[in-house]
Amino acid sequence: MKTTFSVIKADVGSIGGHTKPSTLMLQTLRDAVRSACSGQKKILIDGLVTHTGDDIALLMSHEHGVGAALVHRFAWDCFLAAAEIASKHGLYGAGQDLLVDAPSGNIRGAGPGVAEIEFERDPASKERPAEAILVFAADKSSPGAFNYPLYSVFCDPMHNGGLLLNPKLHRGFTLTIIDMDHKEDDRLIRLDVPERAWDAAALLQNPDRFAVEAIHSRYKPDEQVVSVSATRLHNIAGKYTGKDDPVAVVRTQGIFPAPEEVVEPYLLGHFIAGDCRGSHVMPIMPVAINTAVAGPYCLPLVSCLALSMDARGCFSQEFVDIFGDCTWDHTRIKVQQKADEWRRQGFIGPTMASHAELAYTGIVDTLAALDKEFFIREATPQPRKVPRSSGSTTTSPSTPRRSAR
Repeated sequence: MKTTFSVIKADVGSIGGHTKPSTLMLQTLRDAVRSACSGQKKILIDGLVTHTGDDIALLMSHEHGVGAALVHRFAWDCFLAAAEIASKHGLYGAGQDLLVDAPSGNIRGAGPGVAEIEFERDPASKERPAEAILVFAADKSSPGAFNYPLYSVFCDPMHNGGLLLNPKLHRGFTLTIIDMDHKEDDRLIRLDVPERAWDAAALLQNPDRFAVEAIHSRYKPDEQVVSVSATRLHNIAGKYTGKDDPVAVVRTQGIFPAPEEVVEPYLLGHFIAGDCRGSHVMPIMPVAINTAVAGPYCLPLVSCLALSMDARGCFSQEFVDIFGDCTWDHTRIKVQQKADEWRRQGFIGPTMASHAELAYTGIVDTLAALDKEFFIREATPQPRKVPRSSGSTTTSPSTPRRSAR
């Protein structure tokens, strides 16, 4: 049967600043998801509620397809309910990511991050008898946070040996890359890799503007492997409203990369725009799901949840918290050390986010005010030089001639 896996995530309020949503907010949404999975008005097949930092993520399976208004409206109503609780209890940033009054149809472009994939769930399939999924959720990070990991996994055999060893992966993939600076209809490009891996690299090196939105298999072109919520909130709101905090869905195993190959790039702790106020370029920290923001600098965070799905579209009763494992403790220490050293440079140069990102913050007003105080200094007149003739001892008129002795 055709099944859709949707992850919709938003920051709608948190305790004591941008730390974590309250237990009541999370429980209210879990009750709503449970109700949506049962009764006569059954909306979902299955659902799960998690948080990463101050962002609440709704993981949902259903039969309504990608962009279904019914599912998106349900998620919107959930976030509205959580935002109301946050407002009632005086939590910070209540409803922060709900940037429109009442979205029509799906809520992509209304603030929440949306990543969805539709696929055929068939236990008799030779290619996909089982469905294994990884969900990555980032907080305090730019929408291009997944550019480096996804390029490494799908374009670089130095990171992913499966590209060499698995004939089905060896056929390559099609990357759909979105231009996030385009504010009207989506501006996209599709590149087949490995043939055009360098062209993809030329775009993805700028994660403030370009981001992977989707990846499809070339062995089976109708099979989507990856979906990413690549949107920039300040392009929607017209001002800084918090970082874009993307979410990504990655299907694994069989004709797709293995989970171990997908998570390997996160050992680096790659640098992305993020941090408190979205102000600095910082290394991203792999953390357990349901982790609060509690460290210095407000490091960008990323969680990874592994789950399976049965023939009915129901999730496995148990999940694997990939980055919650002690295997990643060394990486966390390394990332914190990188951040400590990097932030010693403060606001100077490349440690701060690019001007494209800072353009929606208060620094623009400061620079505009200072611009009016600049003045032009006229060049200082230089002494006139008189050219010497051949064999002549003439000097500048301003220089007195010495008398002969």
